[in-house]
Amino acid sequence: MRKKNRKNKKHRSKGSNSEIIRTRLPQEGEVLGQVIQLLGGRLLLTRCVDGKVRQIRIPGKYRRRMWTRLGDVIVAMPEYGLHPESKGELVYRYRKNELNVLMAKKLIPEEFLTAY
Repeated sequence: MRKKNRKNKKHRSKGSNSEIIRTRLPQEGEVLGQVIQLLGGRLLLTRCVDGKVRQIRIPGKYRRRMWTRLGDVIVAMPEYGLHPESKGELVYRYRKNELNVLMAKKLIPEEFLTAY
């Protein structure tokens, strides 16, 4: 039996300007935020668009798959119950090309991103 030659795979371009980007928009009850500090473990300190600073927890299903850095823009779900103003949970992390779509739809102000 012959081995398959893996070198003959077609190379895909990493991105083009004519590509349509489908961006996940925040749903009802979710808020956009920017990571301002990594607290360790699976906790992040996030400055949200509504003006509050929340401690965001990364759930177990995203813990090893969704890596976050300082300045990343995320979608967070505030914890309803005891501390909705100060705690929340990570739902999604935006990539750089998705931020342009958010700014075009005026969901996130430009001065919000330039702080960090």
